[in-house]
Amino acid sequence: MEERIDGGLVPQIDLISMLKDIAKEWWAILLLSLAVALFADIWVNVTYQPEYKTSTTFVVTAKGMNTNVYQNLNSTQQLAQQFTEIMDSNVLKKKVAQDLKMSSLNIDSSVDLVPETNLITLSVKAGTAVESYRILQSIMKNYNTVSDYAIKNVIIETIQSPAVSMAPVNPLNEKKTMIIAFIAAAAVFMVLVAGLSYLRDTIKNPKDVTSKLDTRLLGSIYHEKKSKSIKLRKKKEFVSMLISNPLRSFQYAESNKMMSSRVRSYMDKENAKTLLVTSVMENEGKSTVAANLALGLAQEGSRVMLIDCDFRKPAQYKIFDMEGKDADDLGKVLTGKAGTENLICNWNDTNLYMILNRTSSNSIEALLKSTTLRPIVGFCRQNMDYVIIDTSPLALVSDTEELAQMADASVLVVRQDTVLTKDINDAIDILNNTRGKVLGCVLNDASSSQITGSTAHYGYGGYYEKRA
Repeated sequence: MEERIDGGLVPQIDLISMLKDIAKEWWAILLLSLAVALFADIWVNVTYQPEYKTSTTFVVTAKGMNTNVYQNLNSTQQLAQQFTEIMDSNVLKKKVAQDLKMSSLNIDSSVDLVPETNLITLSVKAGTAVESYRILQSIMKNYNTVSDYAIKNVIIETIQSPAVSMAPVNPLNEKKTMIIAFIAAAAVFMVLVAGLSYLRDTIKNPKDVTSKLDTRLLGSIYHEKKSKSIKLRKKKEFVSMLISNPLRSFQYAESNKMMSSRVRSYMDKENAKTLLVTSVMENEGKSTVAANLALGLAQEGSRVMLIDCDFRKPAQYKIFDMEGKDADDLGKVLTGKAGTENLICNWNDTNLYMILNRTSSNSIEALLKSTTLRPIVGFCRQNMDYVIIDTSPLALVSDTEELAQMADASVLVVRQDTVLTKDINDAIDILNNTRGKVLGCVLNDASSSQITGSTAHYGYGGYYEKRA
């Protein structure tokens, strides 16, 4: 639930929702990370400046006949301390620049004292091996003219002559650069997706229903993949999502049965026989929820009528695999193209009866205004224990509001982490202003305690156009 801090509501972190959002966007994260890695590779190639290092080693001794080790070490330490300042000397820079016939020179040098010895190592870096070698040679040639003013009575002898460097000291490692850029970009994009998931005000778990929505929770339908077989997924064959399908998991079937029992209990309390099932947006799985609700009530022994009043995108005939069954479509009956004699069909000799649609219609207003629809709903109400009406998504079309006037109550299907909380509450307000007030909502496609993978689409999409 949300915590209250300084009078405001702060949503708790839902790690499962964040991980699911990251999993959904894995392809985008992958492509963006690859793009960043390629850009990093191009950038380092364009901006890469090789550095070649040339070094030489000196031995430092004090002038005079009576020199000893202590004097030599002391002279070496003094020289090492002041050598950097001498390298920065404008006098030395001018002499080296004149020697190399250059207008100006920025010497990148370093001095290292070999511990417990009177040895020092002088190194020079430059953009080319030849340039670093020539600069070091010039420094060695002109050093005494400057050092005598800083450190007197010191003799500097070369014991290791400089050599031309064969390779840069900062080799270009494109593979390493790309790997680091890819990992860093992927981490940034995952954090970004997780942050957006945290900030998006949706229903992420059952607790959010209680704390955010203006209605009760009737049940949570747990996530279930449409097809557990790779072969079936590749062939895109129809796999029933009905709770009567033995391939459905126990958790999925039981969550639907528990939801059905709770809906029946609230319908009985409200003396409601006709129930409208809808959602705010498409792809929330309301048709499958309506089908399993009707099937669950029928399995409890009630006579149930399921009416597909989604005239824009009918789906119940697909869910129950009734495409080839002999029965007239509700749309044809409402337009006068068929009679009501062959309208109702029974499913597998059970207590479940259905009035189906198989074709979408563009004349929705004419169908809703038909004088036949209300009597059909009334007939079902008189002869059945419960009537379940599957309708279009509420936010996209106006059909549902009119159909809600024919129902005793309504149920709103809310898919986890899909629709903004504000839009869901607006839909609840709209339904509560009709005859079919909201009994509660069903949280669909909810995650269990463990992440089971990418979400499966129980609903349908790509059809509705937003109303003006």
